[in-house]
Amino acid sequence: MQIIIITASDANYFELVRGTILSVREKSESENVAIGFFDLGCTPEQLQWLKTQVNLIQKPDWDFDFPGKNEAPDYLKGLLARPFLRRYFPNFDIYLWIDADAWVQDWEAVELLVRGAQKRGLAVVPELDRGYYLAYGKLPWYWEFVYRDYQAAFGDELAKQLHSYPTLNAGVFALHKDAPHWELWAAYLQEALQRHVSLMTDQIALNRLVYGTEMFDRTEMLPASCNWSCNFGLPVWDKQQACFVEPYLPHGAIGILHITGHKHDLVKLATTDGNQIEISLRYQPIQRPVSPQLKTVQPPSEITNNTLLPAGDYVSPGLKIILPDAYFPNMIVGDTNTCPWPYLRREIPHNWYVDRRASSVGFLSRDEAHILYNTALQFAGKKALEIGCWLGWSACHLALAGVELDVVDPLLETENIRQSAIDSIQGALNASGVQTSVTLVPGYSPQRVEELANQFNRKWSLIFIDGEHEGEGPLNDAIACEKLAEKDAIILFHDLAAPAVAKGLDYLKQRGWQTVIYQTMQIMGAAWRGNVAPVKHQPDPNISWQLPAHLQGYAVSGISLSKELPTLQQPNYQTIIQSSTSSMQTSPANFKNILSIVRPYTLLSESRLFSLYCLVKQICVEDLPGNFVECGTCKGGSAALMAFVIKHYSRRPRVLYAFDTFEGMPAPTEIDKHQGIPANLTDFGEGTLKAAISENLNKICELLQVKDLVVPVKGLFAETLPKYKSAIGSIAFLHADGDWYESTMDIFNTLYDSVIANGLIQVDDYGHWEGCKQAVHDFEKMKGESFSLHTIDETGVWFQKLK
Repeated sequence: MQIIIITASDANYFELVRGTILSVREKSESENVAIGFFDLGCTPEQLQWLKTQVNLIQKPDWDFDFPGKNEAPDYLKGLLARPFLRRYFPNFDIYLWIDADAWVQDWEAVELLVRGAQKRGLAVVPELDRGYYLAYGKLPWYWEFVYRDYQAAFGDELAKQLHSYPTLNAGVFALHKDAPHWELWAAYLQEALQRHVSLMTDQIALNRLVYGTEMFDRTEMLPASCNWSCNFGLPVWDKQQACFVEPYLPHGAIGILHITGHKHDLVKLATTDGNQIEISLRYQPIQRPVSPQLKTVQPPSEITNNTLLPAGDYVSPGLKIILPDAYFPNMIVGDTNTCPWPYLRREIPHNWYVDRRASSVGFLSRDEAHILYNTALQFAGKKALEIGCWLGWSACHLALAGVELDVVDPLLETENIRQSAIDSIQGALNASGVQTSVTLVPGYSPQRVEELANQFNRKWSLIFIDGEHEGEGPLNDAIACEKLAEKDAIILFHDLAAPAVAKGLDYLKQRGWQTVIYQTMQIMGAAWRGNVAPVKHQPDPNISWQLPAHLQGYAVSGISLSKELPTLQQPNYQTIIQSSTSSMQTSPANFKNILSIVRPYTLLSESRLFSLYCLVKQICVEDLPGNFVECGTCKGGSAALMAFVIKHYSRRPRVLYAFDTFEGMPAPTEIDKHQGIPANLTDFGEGTLKAAISENLNKICELLQVKDLVVPVKGLFAETLPKYKSAIGSIAFLHADGDWYESTMDIFNTLYDSVIANGLIQVDDYGHWEGCKQAVHDFEKMKGESFSLHTIDETGVWFQKLK
């Protein structure tokens, strides 16, 4: 019997699908099982890896004709091609599909799927289990979502008939080559696609063929352990067996873990012995042992593509990447809320790494560590100094670049800290083959640094200052290091988010050193002199970066320094309106010129307005297709702001649709509360925020000369959005400012599928109104997706639609 396991991915899901594939390949039972792969847009580097692990790679085509096919994202091909697996991967007896966000923990699940397909034709898993929260009073709520999917695909009659049946999850299934389901699935899917296209359409078609035909008796219903949906119930960790198990006795091992919903990395799970553990739900590849006898001198293993990084990490394009994580076994992604330091930039969504033994103290982020590593590469063989190393994460990156490193830190007097740093640094050096010297010196800077320099008559070409962060400590470090730096030298700083640290960089700038800022999680900076240059860095484009006031005036790597817009004095609006496109840039100074005009016409915070400004500009500069939509316009300031950016940056014609009642807030429901207070008992209840178009939106649009770009639409979302959906077409940017639960659900239910792949969505009231927040997460569950939310301020969030 020939068995093939098939999965699929684009570049964005590659890290997850790599776990799927390795979870199969690294099991001895898979020796005689083939693996097929649908390439939905992987990079050449990713495909190169795939060719070493899978047997067959195919690029699916559009197997159906349906309205909007030409605008549909390519990754949808992978879902719609599944009724045709036999054609893409011929000559197999059993076809076992596993989604990219699922992985095999226990091979028994694979065996059950294969046996089920042999027995009846189709083997699949219902989304209903005693370990799922749905089973305890939530089914009527869930049926509403299922009803909408059936209704959209097949109409009201079938929705009434089938919506309460347990949903069959199409993320994991097995089909026999001769099963009658193939043709029926294709036929029902063709029918459904003429009415509605979404990520759920193929699953709803599969459910119809099982429940609405005689195929129910030809389908083997398998237990949840064969496809455990994590968004309905997290598993439990069994320490003795070292595996994920079902929450209730007898705690059977989960066969296939499906990370539906949020693509969990580290989560807190209950354990079978009644405790808790912080652990990743993702597949952890088997770590091959590294020989301690490795002596060959060779460069460290480098990665050239960000998609191979752990989720939540970012490294600037152009930087060489190394991953010494295996030599820091206690390193985990920490919870920024446990850190008491007031200058931690918790709003930056990159991974904040810590040591599990001291989880309130952070390491350099991945991006920061690679600024350090790539800077050090140009000083290989020369002397470098680090002030403050903690447990050696930054020192390891410096050493792997081949510098002769001196490290000064008072914590090195503590034996367990010193030994941990030695083990990590030496282990990474041994494995990489890099031969250099690292000297760990306990003591306080700058005194111990000056003693070290005098004792060995030493100066350093590269200096990294990450020591004392308060008072005069950073300034004193900078004063001492300037004297001890070579003529051609770079001095790097970490944690410039703290004003005290910035005093050190300020000092060097005043002394004539050239300087630059790196927009990273905690902000790095470089000062240099002589015949050297700092590395170039591109900040993460998915983040709306801002600089604290004490760093204003510094050049920021990767951000243009073209001419600023003139500062405006109200009411001289024409100055900004007549500025040429070439004179505009995304910077706080330019934004504040526009802010001064729109401020009377909006209640949004400056941070949320700046986020709109940056995100809309990014869409325009990258020339992504689609119109712009704002749901919840009120006085129109935010709509006019976005239209102004469109006018000056868009490379193609487009408009902004502005939806609002313009007659005040509609009635909230019981779920619409702020800090437990019902909405109607606050200052923003039913009937508030009335804003006539003629006195507000029209006026600010006339001031900014963008009236021709804004289409006001008056009425309730539930009535207006469906009417205008066709006219709007594809959406590049969606601003959801609906406040209430039902309003937010109306926005997402009607418009989300129109947002293009890589389009952007900003939700204004996520952190304020409880109904809005719940609506976002209820919609996530309904779609089976995970929104990577980026915090703007205490209220607003934004995310990129990846599919």
